[in-house]
Amino acid sequence: MRTRTFDRVAVSFTVDTTHALPAKAGVAVWDGRAYVPVTGATAEWATASDSPTVITFDAVRGSRLRLTLTSASPGEAKGEVRIGRLDM
Repeated sequence: MRTRTFDRVAVSFTVDTTHALPAKAGVAVWDGRAYVPVTGATAEWATASDSPTVITFDAVRGSRLRLTLTSASPGEAKGEVRIGRLDM
């Protein structure tokens, strides 16, 4: 994969009877050897299902990003997280 610069990711989550927005979202970049957490991350959370949550962070170079999502209700019926769309 080619290396490029990232400074944001937009994630649209489905919100319905079994899916909810995550409690938090972390971002890491692949530096060629390991995933390294980004710095300066802030999230503008969506207010409706399938609307983008935009996470911005200090610019990083890498070949891929990893999102780490934490459920707002782990182990509960509405605890699943579902990504409907991902844009970088």
